[in-house]
Amino acid sequence: MLKRLAKWFFPGFILVFALLAGGCQSLFIPKNVPIALWEGLSSKNQPSQEITIQSFHTITPGIVQDISNNGNSLIILNSENSKTNFNINTYDTDAQSLSSFISSDKRVLSALYDSFDAGIYYVVETVDANTGKASSQLLWTDINRDTTRVISLPEENVVKCFGIGESDQVIYSNNNNEIIIADNQGSRQIYTTPENYSILSVDYMKITHSLVFMANPPTGAEKTNLYYGEIKADSVKIIPKLVAENVIDFDVNKANNQLVFIKNTGQNQSIATWSVNSTPQTTLAAGNFGTVTYTSNGDKVVYTQYSSNVDSQFQSIWIMDPNGKKPLQITSPLKLNSQIICDPSKSILYFSVDTTKDVITAKDRIFTQTYEFTYTIK
Repeated sequence: MLKRLAKWFFPGFILVFALLAGGCQSLFIPKNVPIALWEGLSSKNQPSQEITIQSFHTITPGIVQDISNNGNSLIILNSENSKTNFNINTYDTDAQSLSSFISSDKRVLSALYDSFDAGIYYVVETVDANTGKASSQLLWTDINRDTTRVISLPEENVVKCFGIGESDQVIYSNNNNEIIIADNQGSRQIYTTPENYSILSVDYMKITHSLVFMANPPTGAEKTNLYYGEIKADSVKIIPKLVAENVIDFDVNKANNQLVFIKNTGQNQSIATWSVNSTPQTTLAAGNFGTVTYTSNGDKVVYTQYSSNVDSQFQSIWIMDPNGKKPLQITSPLKLNSQIICDPSKSILYFSVDTTKDVITAKDRIFTQTYEFTYTIK
């Protein structure tokens, strides 16, 4: 028996050693545990830059939505596993405490801080009890919860992905494919496009006073394109300029108005950038990506990537320079269900992970956890 064990042990040891030395560090990395792949490992294939994890831990149940401009507070959505009770919570990153902000019987779809952190804009969904038809409205509540205002009109069905403009303005789209710039004082301006673009998400570019949005093209083709359009004082028309076709996610670099986005290129995706002052796209990376975002100062691009050797629901988090150089995988594969939220002044990422078990019991009350991930790159 001992001879038989020895016979298999030595070749097995050689195989494991070869895999580790060859850079296959993910071999023993568990799924859904946010650890850094390079932390504590030594390999000749290790990248030219290294990541050091200062800390990572669960901070609260729920799905993270946004971080305040000063970095002191997060917006967390949590339904508490109920079909009738939906909450917006705020998490104080300094005191590490959770507070209830809004509790409602309407499903909250998305939420963002306004430009002054004076309140929160959020989209809620209601379902007609008779027809079963769903509709959504955009609301704003001040940070002290003294005042709540409905921003959208009753007949509007608001698209859940909206953006924040200047001076507490919000930019959103509706079921009429209009783009509205409004504020919490009742001012609103409606913009339209020459053709019927089915708008899915919209954001604001401050430097050029312009909009960027993802939409289905007027031709009715089943693809999602990325468009750019300037806001002009003497017109309520937005003339879209095609940035890229087949785009699945994008983000705006607030520092220089550059766009980063993921586009489908056949069987895979690519991450590319586009600037108003430089029309040609620049491809940064090719792979199978999920989401992409700039760090707040624009000095890094954070993105998620599906791994070919794990379940297709799992993505690892990566970071690279804005020119696509020095890509570095910083977490193991995770079942992410939020965007990656970057702290505005620190090397901290916030993200939410679906922790639902394969078999659910009556005691399983928490399905999503939000993590805080502090790191340094050298």
